[in-house]
Amino acid sequence: MKRIIFKYFVFLLFIVLASSPSTANTGCKHNLDLEGSISVKGCDNQKQTCVNGASAVYNYAENLKDESDEILTVAVSSSPWRLYGGDGRIIRIKDLAKEIEKSLEDPKVKSVKIYSSWSDVKPYGAKNSIAKQLSDELDGFPVSGIDGFLWYKSNGETYSTKQSFTIGANFPYFIASGDDVMDSLTDGAYIMAQNFFIKKKDPIGLNHAAVGWDVYMLCPDTALHTFELAAEMDYPIAAYNAAIMRLERAGDGDFERAKQLLMRAVKLGDKQSESLLEEISLK
Repeated sequence: MKRIIFKYFVFLLFIVLASSPSTANTGCKHNLDLEGSISVKGCDNQKQTCVNGASAVYNYAENLKDESDEILTVAVSSSPWRLYGGDGRIIRIKDLAKEIEKSLEDPKVKSVKIYSSWSDVKPYGAKNSIAKQLSDELDGFPVSGIDGFLWYKSNGETYSTKQSFTIGANFPYFIASGDDVMDSLTDGAYIMAQNFFIKKKDPIGLNHAAVGWDVYMLCPDTALHTFELAAEMDYPIAAYNAAIMRLERAGDGDFERAKQLLMRAVKLGDKQSESLLEEISLK
């Protein structure tokens, strides 16, 4: 099995400690079949060896079980609507397709498995699931995904859950060494410190909170608002993300607002925003 992992992470250290909102996915339009609750284990650093959740996701993904040499495995964080790199930047599906096209030239590879939360489910407002959209970008090459919140085990095994409530997590998100890790919570935990990031004018932390609203709380409208707050702090990745979300939404005024956000990011030296601005200006 060939493997591509997009989980590279920026680690931030904070003094703030916050508790998780227990209502993790209610009140937002997503059309996902959620029910019940799950308690997330914490970590007592006086008694256990504690590991940063994001670091655990990366290390566990490295251990993904080999299913077959015929399967190309892609590990990347996601909401039901979009993909994210570890720096909190949206990865467009067309860009992911370009990244993996060369690997598909190997005649042994017959399909792609994308390890991303909700990637096999069509959510509210989307034309198709992420897996289907990626398959379409790859001219119908078979792609399968995950049908819920993705969890990793330390031995490389994975499973998914579809809970309405996630209880007991804290910010920062740490697990005891060897415990299972919930992929979406690596960014979702930042929501608990969002007011702290706003007060301290910390756009990087705020951008991760925005990702959390999308991947963990399943609330893209709130994610967009939070990205724009971070963009106002002159963080180009947040401006890029907000622009993409507005282009996807395509409502009244969204195109012009997206251009404004991209121009702001370009002034801050963001090359991906420059490329996207050129792309949409040609349409």
